[in-house]
Amino acid sequence: MFGLFQRPKLVAGFVASEAISNEFTREIDLAGHLELKNEGSDADLSSVEMMIIAGSRRIPLDVPLLWKGLRLSKGEEKSEELRWKLTLDSPLRAQAGELFVGAHDQKRQTWQWRLPFKFELR
Repeated sequence: MFGLFQRPKLVAGFVASEAISNEFTREIDLAGHLELKNEGSDADLSSVEMMIIAGSRRIPLDVPLLWKGLRLSKGEEKSEELRWKLTLDSPLRAQAGELFVGAHDQKRQTWQWRLPFKFELR
């Protein structure tokens, strides 16, 4: 009976191992370790989206196949080393950014995290 009222409790973390913004070639190289933990009841995540937020810019990222539809049982975690290399239309001069991760669970709750990191400007 008490299990019916439990909710997922998701916690996300991102540690950037490489975050380079090259102004002249207009390239961004972002790599790091993304981790998602479930400290509550079971969660079925769908509609996962990821993007870089830097200043007023929003740069959409390709979501890896394993992260698109995700099931996390109680106490389970999903972690992976991810890398994105993008060429932009205009240079990015921001010194810091955030990895935005958003998802929906089976109870129609929206989960959103903004995970900060620093760019190395070249």
